[in-house]
Amino acid sequence: MATSWPKKRRLIGTKIQRLDGPVKATGKAKYSYDINRPGMLHAVLLRCPHAHAKIKSLDAADAEKMPGVKAIYAIKKAGEELYWAGEEILGLAADTEEHALDAVRAVKIEYEVLPHIVKEEDALKEDRKTVSPVGGKRDNVLAAKDAADDAFDKGMTDAAVKVEGSYGVPVVCHQCLESHGLVAEWGEDGGLTVWASTQAVWGTAVELARYFAGKYKIDLPAEKVKCITHYMGGGFGSKFGPDIQGLVAAELARTAKAPVKLMLDRASEIVAGGNRPSAYGKVRIGATKDGKITAYEVDCYGTPGVGVTDTVTFNALPYVYPIAYKRKHTRIRTNAAMQRAMRAPNHPQNCTLTEFILDDLAAKLGMDPLQLRLKNLPQNDAEKAKIAPHSLDALKNTIYTREIEIAAALSKWKEKWHPPGKTDGVVKHGIGMALHTWGGQASPQSNECTVTIHADGSVVARTSTQDLGTGQRTVTALVTAEILGLEPGQITLEFGESTFGASTGSGGSTTIPSQSPATLRAATAARDDLFAKVAPKLDAKPEDLIVGVEGKILDKAKNKPWTWKEICARLDKEQAKGTGFWNYGESIKPDNRDVSSSGVGGVQIAEVLVDTETGVVRCTRIVAVQDCGMVVNPLTCESQVAGGVIMGLNYALFEERIMDRATGRMVNPDMEFYKLGGIEDMPQIVVHLHDMPERGVIGVGEPPVISTHAAIGNAIFNAIGARVGQTPFTPERVLAALAAKGGKR
Repeated sequence: MATSWPKKRRLIGTKIQRLDGPVKATGKAKYSYDINRPGMLHAVLLRCPHAHAKIKSLDAADAEKMPGVKAIYAIKKAGEELYWAGEEILGLAADTEEHALDAVRAVKIEYEVLPHIVKEEDALKEDRKTVSPVGGKRDNVLAAKDAADDAFDKGMTDAAVKVEGSYGVPVVCHQCLESHGLVAEWGEDGGLTVWASTQAVWGTAVELARYFAGKYKIDLPAEKVKCITHYMGGGFGSKFGPDIQGLVAAELARTAKAPVKLMLDRASEIVAGGNRPSAYGKVRIGATKDGKITAYEVDCYGTPGVGVTDTVTFNALPYVYPIAYKRKHTRIRTNAAMQRAMRAPNHPQNCTLTEFILDDLAAKLGMDPLQLRLKNLPQNDAEKAKIAPHSLDALKNTIYTREIEIAAALSKWKEKWHPPGKTDGVVKHGIGMALHTWGGQASPQSNECTVTIHADGSVVARTSTQDLGTGQRTVTALVTAEILGLEPGQITLEFGESTFGASTGSGGSTTIPSQSPATLRAATAARDDLFAKVAPKLDAKPEDLIVGVEGKILDKAKNKPWTWKEICARLDKEQAKGTGFWNYGESIKPDNRDVSSSGVGGVQIAEVLVDTETGVVRCTRIVAVQDCGMVVNPLTCESQVAGGVIMGLNYALFEERIMDRATGRMVNPDMEFYKLGGIEDMPQIVVHLHDMPERGVIGVGEPPVISTHAAIGNAIFNAIGARVGQTPFTPERVLAALAAKGGKR
């Protein structure tokens, strides 16, 4: 059926307070960590202390006899090889956490310690073949990927000005306040219930069902596995599926015939909870004297840990700007935990390798970097405009140009920008900018929502999707209330249980463009079902009933109003119900055009103060201009953008995984030495939502994190006139950049 948003919107686009705010603020909200089932056991994992080792022997007999121990599950066995410090070996469940920890220490295990590599530069000097075999090979350094545009050679030859630079970002770790894990409980009917900290409620249930049905050849359809995630404390790309600790918890619960809780401690969360991979590169760029960029070249490398994936988005270098290119990327496999998706996977790395050299080029040209960007923006695609006039490709130049104008006005760029380093005093002020992009379309898989209207006037909106803290609960209630003429607080939400219909994981900023249209369809279908059922009792035609103002239902043929409760009372013992679904396939149907869409642009401008005597950088203000199509709830949307900026600031100034070359272990797996900014480190954050309702709903969870660090890095360059090429921009690196410049302050 054709779907469209209401032309006149009463609630959509207005600021609605989070419906879950009070329960979270008062502590009534129950997270996975808060679940305590009757007779519940506590589980811990035994992890490998070596970066590379083989298990010579493994004996858990003494541990099994320890007080309170109820179950042990072996993940690895003697003879198996381990490839990173922290890799899981064994799970154990006992009646208390203390007993579980004591028992793990009683496990007898002997290792053959093997050579390891944990730093990218060491692998480049010598490939010691220390990682798991892929295609029969143990190469630490994989064959490079390279590509070149046909116009690159001419573009670089024709360039009147050329600039080179080296830039990089290290591995940073996920640091979810609620760590990974779940509580698992098997029922007498053979079914499994888990209370999981996950950003894929339905997918977690499906994965657990497949795992146990396949391994034990038991009848365990997906509907017999229930995943519950009413509230969860952050995922950012790291919490899809039950994960190893979830499978182990369910295995232990099955053996012990008792509920089991397994939540990672802080050190394990940082070491094993996932990370954003590194990217370091040498970049060369050429341009005409008036600032038209003619060619871009990058030779970069990074580590995905023991994985094999790219650490940049290879086909998107250079980032945002359509420049003739030559690119090369080398993946370096190290003895460290495998990378996972982290809010806008690989885009921050691409932003680093593009945006820094643009400011370096502008400085050499003696040009305002804002004007340089305007001169090199991608153009609107005339052909795409004929097919999809509201698509990003059709509007790219228009969107970026307007966003740069807005950001410049909000930041007072014209008054504050100065040539790099041209300020007096010890503490220098700088301002810098950077651009980003993202997709944010609906998911390929179906997302469902069901809306039920009862005779007492109550309304229930039910969906299995998760709310990671993004405000999806409030959005679901808001859209339902919009269609039914109610207020969001009048909608009862049944949320975050896998049995509530299909949904996809919250990744790729796909939740709101998947769930909002599904809710729109469900509420519309429930409204139509209500009108069809009550119209005969009102001596009216269903097509003449409409949602009027002030919560009234109106017979437009007779101009006769009823209150919502009066209408619903006519249902008597019936219910009115509607189910809606949405996916990417639905979004591209001509009849559904611009209900949800894909592709956003964003611009951020940062201001910093740099103390040239101490090297300390303080970011004082960030302007974030972001489009995301039709803004459903500006309040939660602004919160998402501000949250992304905060994560980006941490990437710029604080976060770095530090590996010890000798032991192969991470030396800062805690919240003392793995630095995150506190409240006093936060700048003033000015968010401007570039609302474009004609484009439909687009996700915004990931894009605002991408360019913050690059804007801050460019602001530091503007302040001191020296490039600090690697994040985090620590005092040591700032002082080193000043020294390399000649000690000039």
